[in-house]
Amino acid sequence: MPTKAQTAAAAARIQQVRSSMKRAGVDALIITNAAAIRYLTGFSGSSSLVILGMKTIHFFTNDLYAVQVTKELYALDKLQVTINRDYWGSARSLGLGSKFKNVGFVPTQLSYAAHKDIKRKLAPAKLVEIADVISPVTQVKTKAEIQSIAHAAEIASEAYVAMLGMVKPGMTEMDVATFLASRTRELGSERDAFDIIVVSGTRSAMPHGRATSAVLKKGQVVTVDFGCCINGLYSDMTRTFCIGTPSKQVVDVFAVLYEAHFAALDAAKAGIISSDLDEAARSVIRNAGYGEYFQHSLGHGLGYEVHENPRVAAPSKDEVIAAGTVVTIEPGIYIPGKFGMRIEDDVVVTNRGVEILTTAPRELVVV
Repeated sequence: MPTKAQTAAAAARIQQVRSSMKRAGVDALIITNAAAIRYLTGFSGSSSLVILGMKTIHFFTNDLYAVQVTKELYALDKLQVTINRDYWGSARSLGLGSKFKNVGFVPTQLSYAAHKDIKRKLAPAKLVEIADVISPVTQVKTKAEIQSIAHAAEIASEAYVAMLGMVKPGMTEMDVATFLASRTRELGSERDAFDIIVVSGTRSAMPHGRATSAVLKKGQVVTVDFGCCINGLYSDMTRTFCIGTPSKQVVDVFAVLYEAHFAALDAAKAGIISSDLDEAARSVIRNAGYGEYFQHSLGHGLGYEVHENPRVAAPSKDEVIAAGTVVTIEPGIYIPGKFGMRIEDDVVVTNRGVEILTTAPRELVVV
């Protein structure tokens, strides 16, 4: 059952969202994103709808979750629960179209067909397109959420160390992925955060390559990227190691990557602009002559989704990272036809710097 602290945190978030709604000129907000609904109500099911008013909260789900809602929903003020498979038909029956004047929606979260249907069923209320006002509120994690992410990161770190003790030439990328998936479950992870990435040799130059039947060979670079889940909250960790003695070029490039990674860790603290944090790592890689081989952003937020705001990237020049935000720091260098490598840590941004949640060795381990 939800704790009083969880309910209080959700209520505070809802008040922040309502303040943003007021500034946007709407008196209700359509919420369909599952992660946003979980942040605000505690519900973990895959099918639900919330219409948030300035004083009321209308929650809709179907009969498959009739018991689940009694266990998970926070005891929020003026929360009204409707169990019916026709969410918008129920909203019309409740007369919500007449109770609200301007109903906000985020255009990227509704299809054109859904918009047409909602417009008809919420008439005479006016649908108003607004920016996402929930993500800025949920970027800062509660103490309990950080503890769950930290636990998920601990599991990933422990599984990686165990994998280093068993991996050897002749195994396949899929063997490694299967081991990580099995060990993380044994350690308590609810699920994989995403399809586990294991790429070796020249395939390691693919940042998001998936594990295949490719055989691990001596001298190869291997990169693994995987995450775990505790209480619905995710970790996301990447490490690079070598099968046998690495070449001098591999060692030299990894030294640049390692320096870039720690430059970002040293720079990260509450109040930093996302683009500046990205530049802290990117400048090291660029100055070493490998700038063209670091194609993706430095990192992203973590929470009930693996990829949340903020986006820690060069274009994010107006994104200020607040204390209590959990982000990844993951610089990479990928040289086509040769090899690629990445180091990724999950960190909590604080006023003093960062608290690193992923503890597995970052060094270029040789097995």
